[in-house]
Formats: sequence, C-alpha cells, structure tokens
Amino acid sequence: MKYVAVILITGVTLFWCASPVRADEASKAAKAEELLQLTQGDQVLKMMEPMMKGMMAGANKDMPAEQRAKVGEMQEKVMALVAASLNKAKPALVKVYTDTYTEEEIEGILTFYKSSVGRAFLQKMPEVMQRSMPVMMKMIVDLQPEIQAMAEGNKAK
Repeated sequence: MKYVAVILITGVTLFWCASPVRADEASKAAKAEELLQLTQGDQVLKMMEPMMKGMMAGANKDMPAEQRAKVGEMQEKVMALVAASLNKAKPALVKVYTDTYTEEEIEGILTFYKSSVGRAFLQKMPEVMQRSMPVMMKMIVDLQPEIQAMAEGNKAK
C-alpha cells in the first residue's frame, strides 16, 4: 500500500510539474502564431511571385513558344499549389519559430512589429521587395556569363 501511495504521489507531482511546461509551450506557440500572422508570413510568397515569374521567364526565353507556353502553365500550377499549401505549413512554421526563438525573444519581436516603426517596416516591405527585384535580377543577369563559363569548365573535365 505504501508503494502505491509513493507511485501515486510521484505521478501527481510529475503531472503537476509538467502542466506549467505545457502551458508555457502553448503560450509560446500562440505568440509564435501571432508573429507569423503579424508578419504576414503567407504574404511572402505573394511578394516573391513576380520575382520568381520574372526569373522563370528569363530562363524560358530561349525555348520555342509552344514549349514556353507549356512550361508557363506548369509554373502557374506549381505556384497555385505552393500557395494552397501555405495553410497546411502553418503549424510547421510555428514550430520553426518556437524551436528557434525563446518566448522572451518572440515577445520582443512582437513588441517591435506592433510599434509604429515595426508596422511601417511591415507595410513597406512589399515595396522594398518590389524595388529589390530589379537589383537582384541585374545581379543574376550579370553573373550568367561567369556561371556559364564555370559550367562549361566542368563539362571539359
């Protein structure tokens, strides 16, 4: 009987101690989800879509028109599939945040994004991304001869 009481007390104690941990994890996950919502993580794909389409169009420019049209259709389908999958990825993204940041760090990040400066940062990020695209595209175009030379160098070996 004494043995059963010890096991029961130990079990209750462990359960009692674990409850705050689960509550803390739930609190941290809720904050991470709020951060994901606040930063409009799902909007990142939408912001990147024009850049990705531009890059794909550049890569497809040497294809015959019929093949380019087929590839374009496939790319549209892939983009739609990725966009539809974002909601399914939300729990995994929340876990990435909770695994990467402490609850205190998430709270600090939330405080920043809720501030006027943080809101301005978030509101202007689409413009920053849009204005950055031509810069990145030029960089990629400028690097193409070097990349092609590297690829041809590897073919010779």
